[in-house]
Amino acid sequence: MSTSQSPKRPPRPDEVLAFHNGDTLENIPVIRDAPLQRFPWKAAMAGGTVAIVVGACMALLLRQPAGNGHSAGAQAHPSATRSAAGAGRARTAVSSPPATPSCLHVTFKSPGGPAFCKPRAEICTPGAPWLVDDIEALCGGPAPLQVVHVISEPATVGDPGSAYCVAWTGSGSGDEKNAVLLMNAPGYQCAASLVGTDGLGVRSDGQSVFYDSLPYCVPAYPNTRVTYPAVLDFPNDGGARPPVYVCLLTHTGA
Repeated sequence: MSTSQSPKRPPRPDEVLAFHNGDTLENIPVIRDAPLQRFPWKAAMAGGTVAIVVGACMALLLRQPAGNGHSAGAQAHPSATRSAAGAGRARTAVSSPPATPSCLHVTFKSPGGPAFCKPRAEICTPGAPWLVDDIEALCGGPAPLQVVHVISEPATVGDPGSAYCVAWTGSGSGDEKNAVLLMNAPGYQCAASLVGTDGLGVRSDGQSVFYDSLPYCVPAYPNTRVTYPAVLDFPNDGGARPPVYVCLLTHTGA
């Protein structure tokens, strides 16, 4: 015996819409497996690229010199800049060469003479006995002309062919000195002898040591200032005797 079933009504439009949205006709949700979550590689790569570009722009901006010639980073951190500068100065002080010595190594008159350490000004002084290789390069040329004012010429025992010499009176300054002109005087009375252009004194042949023009004075001790040119004038003669040029050989030790 069959049991008759009453016909079912057709679904309403809202029920059809709910079914297609995942609901059953009785409004019971359909359980479905959740989809697997994938890592967003594309988004991560895009974000990393943006970060790299921004970082590069910031680095260039920091390295760009400011208006006063310093970088923006130096302006932002003055204490760091001062510390770096102080460290640089410390390194420079350590690595700098020693200061120029105040004196030069010299020998007395000859290469085999006693050794000393003398300042440049003393080495280059006319009459100085200190030997230095190529002394003219060190001193800027030959010995400069000196002026000697002959204030007296006392009579001495001797003949006209004897050598001349000068004794300083201790007065004068700079390139000018006052002196006494002596002839045939003992060596201890003289500060310098008058010599010819060959470096020798007056000889028996009567060779003169007085010149009308500036002579070239051959040094008795090369590469020293022992021999130097000078001009003698005679202020007490009232201009009756013209000045004469000479070569002076300084008396300094043996």
